[in-house]
Amino acid sequence: MPGKFTAAAAALLMAVAAAPSTAAAAKPDLIVKFSTSNGRVNLRNNGNKKSKKSVVTINRQKISGAVSCPDPNPWLVAPYLNPAFPNAVTVKFSPLQPGKRKNHVLSFWGGLAFAPGKYRFTLIADASGTNNESNEGNNTTVVIKTVP
Repeated sequence: MPGKFTAAAAALLMAVAAAPSTAAAAKPDLIVKFSTSNGRVNLRNNGNKKSKKSVVTINRQKISGAVSCPDPNPWLVAPYLNPAFPNAVTVKFSPLQPGKRKNHVLSFWGGLAFAPGKYRFTLIADASGTNNESNEGNNTTVVIKTVP
């Protein structure tokens, strides 16, 4: 019977060796949401490890109706400009603990006058790729604003 014990023990050792360690599997997972009614950007860490600093980008596009998207006051939007993302508004977020979220309201949002039409806002969490996330496929959020 020693052969059966050795085979069973070897199988158990192989299974334990193949299982990922909890420390190696711990990663952040950043998800962004956006409210077009008040310009609130919400970033949440759904992962099981603290994130690093991150940048959320916001791109806008007119879909229908209006001639163009409204332009914010240049001095109000200046803090959101980043040369690394020339065609986007950027919001910087400090590190987030697992399960925590942070909100940021765009200071220029209340001054925008949207003409009737549809507008698409595409947000990317961790746009600079500073975090090695458990799920890189859920970083993009698209929100449509419809103005009657």
